[in-house]
Formats: sequence, structure tokens, C-alpha cells
Amino acid sequence: MLGAIINARIKKVIIGTSDPKTGACGSVLNLFEDYKFNHKPECETGIMQKECEQILKEFFKKLRKEKKQK
Repeated sequence: MLGAIINARIKKVIIGTSDPKTGACGSVLNLFEDYKFNHKPECETGIMQKECEQILKEFFKKLRKEKKQK
């Protein structure tokens, strides 16, 4: 997805919550800042963080439940 963001020259990326295990925009590493790409979008994190965390938790909980039922 990072490649598409850079190639599309998106100016700003907004991230609701970080991923402490595999995040690539300020969590584990920051691909927007750590590499010399020809375009560096602004990255804003933590927008509606609690709400976004809850949405993700519910999504993965449902996914695990459906997988278990199969």
C-alpha cells in the first residue's frame, strides 16, 4: 500500500490507531521517514484512536469466531 500512496502523490495519510506488532508508519518502523522515497506524505496518527481500536478488535474477534466455527 505504501507504494500506491507514494506513486499517487497522496499528500497526507491519516491513521486512526497504530499497530504495535507490525505497524509501518511510526509503530515498529516508519517507512515514510526512514527511506529515501521521491515523495514523503505527511502522516498523522491517533485520530479517533479509541474508536478505531474498538473497530479493529471487533473485526478480528469476529474473524476468529467465524474461523473457529468452520
